[in-house]
Amino acid sequence: MTSIGYFGPQTITWKLYREPYTIVGGVRALLLQVAHPAVAEGVARYSNFKSDPFGRGFRTFKAMARIYFGDREQADQTARRLHHIHSGVRGEVGQKSFVATDPDLLLWVLATLTDTTIRVFERMPLPDLPTDWRERFYEESKITARLMGIPDEAYPQTLNDFQNYFNQMLHNDLLGSTPACRDIAQAIVRHPKAPGKWLDRFAAGWMPEPLCTRLGITTRPDSEQKLFRLMRRAHRLFLLIPRSLRYNPAYHQAMARIARAEGAQAPVAGRFFDWLSRKTSIPFGL
Repeated sequence: MTSIGYFGPQTITWKLYREPYTIVGGVRALLLQVAHPAVAEGVARYSNFKSDPFGRGFRTFKAMARIYFGDREQADQTARRLHHIHSGVRGEVGQKSFVATDPDLLLWVLATLTDTTIRVFERMPLPDLPTDWRERFYEESKITARLMGIPDEAYPQTLNDFQNYFNQMLHNDLLGSTPACRDIAQAIVRHPKAPGKWLDRFAAGWMPEPLCTRLGITTRPDSEQKLFRLMRRAHRLFLLIPRSLRYNPAYHQAMARIARAEGAQAPVAGRFFDWLSRKTSIPFGL
């Protein structure tokens, strides 16, 4: 059914991304993306990232929500728009030219989201996830990879292959290796509207210390322990919120769309967010 989209209510992708937990990992994913020299150079040259880093993060996550929860037409349109934008982002790092649509750069951007999502839900587990949720989620991420223009042969075949790739990237000297990486990272953690030490904690808690040092992020011996304690507290708080209020708007809108396609009455929450999205741009909405 095209109304369901590329994923659907039974997928692990929907079960994870309908939850607000992913917000917890947003800073990590964003910092890891701009830690890549080519990504940092691209956003520095072609965007207002330094003055509005969280705006770019918001637009990125909103676009991903349309890919995950939109119908197939919405997902395809979003993927084509992203490809068009990225095809004009070009530059040079270390005498090597790049285009933002290069498969290795697209892979890294998606990998930061995929790995961060897995890490978040390992620390903030959902009671109804099957034991093989990581493997199933990773297999579903291949759909996103194809939509983003990543060739099948460029995407790690298994979750274990992916984890090996990601760990090699995370612990080598490429990330954070240029002044642009540090400048863009500092624009995030030192932004006037950023919550001070909290952003350092969200970053340093689960990134290697050498990378944090290269990006100018303050680390402490107990950064990881403090971060995970904070996540446990947030987890208990999130579980107290009723699902109808906890799930993100795109999920409710998707469920309303599916209900209409099946000739059923759309749920109230979906109708409300559809109405609200016509009035304003709502976070993570379709």
